[in-house]
Amino acid sequence: MNPFQPLINLLVLMSALSIAAERIANAIKLNSPTLREVLLSTREEKDRERRIGHRVLLISVLLALVLKADLFQILANLDAPWDTLGWTPGPPTGLLHTLNTIAGMVLTGIALGFGSKFWHDVLDIVYRTRRRAPETGTRRSLMRLQ
Repeated sequence: MNPFQPLINLLVLMSALSIAAERIANAIKLNSPTLREVLLSTREEKDRERRIGHRVLLISVLLALVLKADLFQILANLDAPWDTLGWTPGPPTGLLHTLNTIAGMVLTGIALGFGSKFWHDVLDIVYRTRRRAPETGTRRSLMRLQ
């Protein structure tokens, strides 16, 4: 497996979840007259942007809770992080495990709140680095042969 693949898997999953949260937040924003309209006053506009940011964060955390997107489980299964999504039937395994899962979902929601543009930019950086890594190694090998 390519050494960058687990990181790419993580970034693709986080980008997809972040886009979903962003789309839901945008739909809510467009249905709210107080959030939809850009305000002329700088102070009022900053307040509007802050309220939008709070709603995006809340929606991101709720999405993570609904999908059971636990950051700790995602990071533990980077070969296929999408397999960790979803609730499994059965009784809770204990208070500590439940608190750990809730903390992981809240952290996922906060990370999703950064926005899809952020995750997409990070993914682009990883792809560029992955493409350059073999080239650099090949060039060094060729220089040694000469």
